[in-house]
Amino acid sequence: MSTKNVLTIGILAHVDAGKTSLTECLLHAAGATVQAGSVDKGSAITDALALEKSRGISIKASSINFNWKDTQFQLVDTPGHIDFAAEVDRSLSVLDAVILVVSAKEGVQAHTLNLWESLKERNLPVIIFFNKIDRDGVYPEQVFSDFQKELQAPLFALNSPNITEGQYSLTAFEKSVNLAENPILNQSIENLAEHDEEFLEQYLEENLDDPKDIVKQAIPHLKKGNLYPALFGSAKLGIGIEALLKNMELLIPSDQKYYSTPSAKVFKVELHDKMGRLAYIKSYGSTLKTKDSILSQQLEQDIKINQIYKAETTGFNQVNELHAGEIGLITTSEIIQSGDILGNQELDDEFTKISNAVLAVEVKAVEDKNYQKLGEALEILNMEDPILDFKWFKEEREFHIKILGPIQTEVLKDSLEQRWDIEAEFLPPKVVYKETPSKSAEGYVRYWMPKPCWAIMTFKIEPGPSGSGTQFTNHVRTSDISQKYINEVKRAIPWTLKQGIHGYEVTDIHITLIKGEEHSVHSNPGDFLLATPMGIMRGLENAGTDLLEPMYAFEIKAHQELLGAVSSDLSQMQAQLESPFFDEEYFILKGRVPVAKSMNYPIKFNATTSGKGRLKFKLDGYEKTALTEDKERAYRGVSPLDESQWILHMRGAFKADERMMT
Repeated sequence: MSTKNVLTIGILAHVDAGKTSLTECLLHAAGATVQAGSVDKGSAITDALALEKSRGISIKASSINFNWKDTQFQLVDTPGHIDFAAEVDRSLSVLDAVILVVSAKEGVQAHTLNLWESLKERNLPVIIFFNKIDRDGVYPEQVFSDFQKELQAPLFALNSPNITEGQYSLTAFEKSVNLAENPILNQSIENLAEHDEEFLEQYLEENLDDPKDIVKQAIPHLKKGNLYPALFGSAKLGIGIEALLKNMELLIPSDQKYYSTPSAKVFKVELHDKMGRLAYIKSYGSTLKTKDSILSQQLEQDIKINQIYKAETTGFNQVNELHAGEIGLITTSEIIQSGDILGNQELDDEFTKISNAVLAVEVKAVEDKNYQKLGEALEILNMEDPILDFKWFKEEREFHIKILGPIQTEVLKDSLEQRWDIEAEFLPPKVVYKETPSKSAEGYVRYWMPKPCWAIMTFKIEPGPSGSGTQFTNHVRTSDISQKYINEVKRAIPWTLKQGIHGYEVTDIHITLIKGEEHSVHSNPGDFLLATPMGIMRGLENAGTDLLEPMYAFEIKAHQELLGAVSSDLSQMQAQLESPFFDEEYFILKGRVPVAKSMNYPIKFNATTSGKGRLKFKLDGYEKTALTEDKERAYRGVSPLDESQWILHMRGAFKADERMMT
């Protein structure tokens, strides 16, 4: 077991707040690099992809290690753009703590709100770093106050900025003697007084002569999360980096627990040019070693660890073992996916996701000769980013993927050109609807020809409550259908519901197996695997399905003079509006709007507000909507009523999914 503390810290922020620059400064200040990398110059260590260097943004989450005092820090730099939020979701699942970077110029932005909600839900320790204090027009007291008010987060500043005629410096709280003259430090003291009765007495008696003693009394509350530590600085100028490094020990949880048996979580997979398929894992148990075998819960089989690497500033360093809490990269003989759990422990991540793909696009090769090559490249991209949910319809020669936004398609297009020399065309995105049963009905299937095969079942299909997903109940006795065949029925249901009678995923459905029989000679597991989709789809045909439309919850903040124009735009999009809330010269407006009506609204909103407004979208469930011509099918399938075609179709689907999974 490693003798050092091991801490995995995520660097999170809204796009362009300076995450990667801060990461590079921390590495340099800790002595891990000779010179801090630059995003502008394309020399940032954590932006390794050519696309990241050319665009100056983070696209993939990256992990890198460095040591500081008695702690091994594992920094995870995440993308800031909402279109790559799936990378943030996967990273959040392995973080011990977070540095949330906020631009002191722009303040709280839309994605800052999304990130804060996730951090609060997971109860992760966090330091807020107000970056870019060197920018013109920065008002530190205002951004400090706005953060507290908008996020309901009591802050305790560990330093405060001094900005005089273009000169920037910082005063550490413990060295400040004129607390009453400093609004930031004075607000911090008031926040501490609200959470500490002993300190409240000192505060009321104005017995605040020793700043060091004040910080000492604040530390327990900072560690418990009653107060959030805040620091000011500039990654560009290297200001405040030493103070951040010094105070990162506040993020070390006191209750880190690991298992006595080998356990790990796969949070990222990538295809490396030289080393092949690499799986990023975090260990949560006893030491993992090269050549060890460990259970893959997704594959339901043991896999062998061939090599183990660690991401260092100099590149990937091969090691023989991985200790509890450490992040490493492994190669295996089996194809494991992001989200897989290794070992017997339950490490599932049940928290709300920031990313929800509700748009689908069709991808075409500009040159027909690249058709096969494009399909294989998209399979690799889907392996690296499962949210794409890649579908390859070979009969129609079509490729379909799901996306989070238009920037993602631009990056995918560039990636196909740079990595595989494929020029691809992305058709305009379509909204991904869902289906749910309109009423209760039954679906009967008798799959018994040509022999040897035998699977007879009757399913009852019922609509479920909104947001309930898929539920399955078995009412058939094991004397009629053996448990091993029931397991195949359960296995087939997720595949079955990927396409309903209108071509969309089916949800909010309750499926009950009410009758059935097997044959002692002719039945085999594959019969029930193939028959289940036929029975369920017939039940859906009999029940009919309603279309479910994805809805965004929105929050808008802009100047009061724009309320009329914004409200008019939202009304035209059939938005459901709440009463506006007024905050000085600004208004805050919340509500819900159909995704299909609001896909292009961010562009118009930025134009209306001259880029000074804030618009936050978040998927907020689904509502029933009428099936119209403009709501075309997102995916094409084979009609379930043509049994021979359906069997071939499902066999192909099973093989395709098994190829992706195993």
